[in-house]
Amino acid sequence: MKSKVSLVLIVLLSTVLFVIWFLWGSNSWEVQISGTTGDGQAIQYRIETVYAGTSKTLIFRNEDAGFLPPYFKFDSADLQALAGRIKEQCPEVPVIIKGYSLRIPFLNMFPNATSIDAPERCTQATTRSPGAAAETLEPGQAE
Repeated sequence: MKSKVSLVLIVLLSTVLFVIWFLWGSNSWEVQISGTTGDGQAIQYRIETVYAGTSKTLIFRNEDAGFLPPYFKFDSADLQALAGRIKEQCPEVPVIIKGYSLRIPFLNMFPNATSIDAPERCTQATTRSPGAAAETLEPGQAE
């Protein structure tokens, strides 16, 4: 009897841990950034994407995670600026967005983006003059 109770508790605990990991565990997606929205205050930051090579969309929320779950993310504004720069400079280039959680439409739940891995040419700042092509600034170079 005691071994059956132990077995049931182990199975139950394993199931709970799996569900928690499944909902909150980190993941990565290969996508192309198609848009960014929100101001981070009244309207939550969102990063609109399309799976690379398809027309299937995936929307990420982009909010500071703080300490729970323990992702220690406090840079949502910086990540939003990076996503906007990538969308403007390299909309056709697939990037890797790392984050956690799932997209569950009926719960209005979106994965939270924690980082974006993109080619360096897509993340560098550019300068623009009216009627001129974009020019890439090198690190440490003044405008």
